[in-house]
Amino acid sequence: MNQQLIKLAETTLLILEKRSLHSIKIDEVYNKTNINKKNLQNKVNNKRDLLRNINNYFDFKLGNIADLIDKSTRKDMIFEIIMMRFDILQIHRKPIIKIFEFFKKKPQELVFLLPSLIESMILMAGLAKIPIVGIKGNLKVKGLLVIYFSSFLVWAKDNSESLEKTMTSLDNHLDRAGKLLSIIKI
Repeated sequence: MNQQLIKLAETTLLILEKRSLHSIKIDEVYNKTNINKKNLQNKVNNKRDLLRNINNYFDFKLGNIADLIDKSTRKDMIFEIIMMRFDILQIHRKPIIKIFEFFKKKPQELVFLLPSLIESMILMAGLAKIPIVGIKGNLKVKGLLVIYFSSFLVWAKDNSESLEKTMTSLDNHLDRAGKLLSIIKI
């Protein structure tokens, strides 16, 4: 991720600290960053692109700290990775909750972000050394997305510093997924 995209994501998050996603204009974000819009043409042209860029920014940050993950079972590694992502989200909690509220009002808008979220799941699976090749891999990625969304819903309501409810929820979801995978032999 280049420095301009990082700056654009960070600036968007800062603006979202004070305002709703609905009220933000793309030109305003570019003006605050002093980035020429033409430099990022075909990458960030609208609010949807801003949101995809924020998601990519979180993936970038996760990738930078992924070497801190203890090498252990895949379940433990994916647990750690997802919790690291929630720790990153926690730093930007207020704007993320605003984005979440936007999607609650307009769930159809979430569809455009799904490919970017799938890429995030592929990244996290890769960091956890979970094989994602073929139909079985495709199912694992989609299952991981369901687990992530379910845990995100808990995170959105978890106001504790330790994110204990989020961790418990994630652990339970991963346990259930592991049992399901062992039954269907994936």
